[in-house]
Amino acid sequence: MSTHPDLPETLVHFTGRPRGRSELREFPPRTPEQRLVSILHSGTLRGAHTFGTDAPVICFSEATEEARRVMLRDGAGARGPYEPWGLVLDRQQLIAAGARPVLHVSREERTEMQASLPQRTYNRCVVYEPDSTRGRSDWLHEREWRLCFENGNEPVLPITPQFVVEAGTVSPSPRLVVGVIVGTPGWIPPPRYRSFEEAQSQLDRQVQWVQSAMRANTDHQWPSIPVHACGVEFARPANSLARWFWNGSELVRDGFIDIQAQEWETALSWGGTLPGLSTNVDPPTAPW
Repeated sequence: MSTHPDLPETLVHFTGRPRGRSELREFPPRTPEQRLVSILHSGTLRGAHTFGTDAPVICFSEATEEARRVMLRDGAGARGPYEPWGLVLDRQQLIAAGARPVLHVSREERTEMQASLPQRTYNRCVVYEPDSTRGRSDWLHEREWRLCFENGNEPVLPITPQFVVEAGTVSPSPRLVVGVIVGTPGWIPPPRYRSFEEAQSQLDRQVQWVQSAMRANTDHQWPSIPVHACGVEFARPANSLARWFWNGSELVRDGFIDIQAQEWETALSWGGTLPGLSTNVDPPTAPW
């Protein structure tokens, strides 16, 4: 762990980065808030091609606390301020996942590197050209890190803790995401109501799983097992994340996200039971 003021313990993945007209867009044109909600529901960050890469990448900023305030208040360059929506990620866990700082090189160097460097390393190279007569390209202010993928591999980074086994004990791994930056005080990702088809598909999968377990353990005296597919989906990966609210001039600590309380409140609004589909799985009869 570094104590240097220019090496923060956390990095940021903004979902509202200002973009130029020519930049590639592989995601639906949602608002920054909607993109954050989607990430927190899925529990994953997905990579995409960005300008100058030939495979998907996920981008982060090593901006210090003061630099984050400047990016949110004034912006960097001519594109204006960043929208106050994003993930705050643990530096050491990002390094363990494979993220590294980008390499700032000249256009000539980058062209030469394309033939000699592995694809993931090449896609960490960003053109740096401060001379406007040579086609200015200066992104040093972003203090960018990238997690690079190879074509053919799914460009996904799970953000939920993974369970690890050490000395016979199962425990969750350290959290990759430690908090969120939001533009609304007390913000919490809203639940998503599933369609009938989605709930039915989930119920069918659960029924198949229970039936498979019954058939794999024929010596057990199985009772009839109730199965329920909830019609409401909550952003459980967001539970207990720290929340920083941007009030227009400062990032203010704003407590923690409580998804469990949201589930209880939603259930109470439905009379104590969340909507969904239910059935009973009866034990199979011979022949198996």
